[in-house]
Amino acid sequence: MAVNNRHLLLIHTSPFHGCENEFNHWYDRVHLAEVLAVPGFVGAQRFILPQAPGERRRYVAIYELESDDVAATMERFEKARPTMSTTPALDPASVTVELLTAVTPMVTPGQP
Repeated sequence: MAVNNRHLLLIHTSPFHGCENEFNHWYDRVHLAEVLAVPGFVGAQRFILPQAPGERRRYVAIYELESDDVAATMERFEKARPTMSTTPALDPASVTVELLTAVTPMVTPGQP
């Protein structure tokens, strides 16, 4: 697949205070599979950002997309979102979304 057909969707989220276990259970056991059911989504992985004292936990879900038409893929995602589950543990005010498109192939050690 061409470089510009690879995309990453980064979703930043936080649970409400005291709801981290419920949030993580829902995200890992339910939501990742819901998103990956959307055509064009080919992988997912979750990360946690370092936590400063007094701050809430911040998570990032990174979804890999392979698509010749990322706008159509994102349109399918947006159409599917209302049917996806949610959890009361998710703070909706914490959600931010970034879509990235590759401009170079993956570079690994030893490559020019």
